Parts: sequence; C-alpha cells; structure tokens
Amino acid sequence: MVRTAQATPTSYELLTRRIHRQVMSPNAQSKRQTVIVREPREREDDWDLLLERLGEEESVRMTWMGNGVVQLTWTNQHPD
Repeated sequence: MVRTAQATPTSYELLTRRIHRQVMSPNAQSKRQTVIVREPREREDDWDLLLERLGEEESVRMTWMGNGVVQLTWTNQHPD
C-alpha cells in the first residue's frame, strides 16, 4: 500500500475553508448574505488578504460593522 503525503494546510487555507463553509451554508445561500468574524487564533495578515481578495469580487459587497466584523452580501451569478 502506497501512501501519499498530504501537505498540512496553511493558516490562510484554513481561514478560507472556514469562510467558504459559512458562505456555502444553506441559510447564507438562501439569504445571499453572512457575517464573518476573524477568530482569535487566525492571523491578522491572513484576514487582511482574505478581505482584499473578497473586495476584488464584483458580485460581493462588504460592509464593515466594527470590531473586525464584516457582513458579506452577494448577487446570484448563476440565475436559475
């Protein structure tokens, strides 16, 4: 049996996976919005990079609510 080594995800990858799960949740998808918050264990530079990349998305609107809380709203890019 041959095993392949799995790379340990970076802190940024872990952050993006968490936010992706949150955005893809049925509740967030039905409302097309969610509120994201940086958790204490997450790096500030990772958080800044994530927000920068989200800000580049034309379909995403970010509203800063204070204390590191950001509301994301988005349009449906693939209408039914």
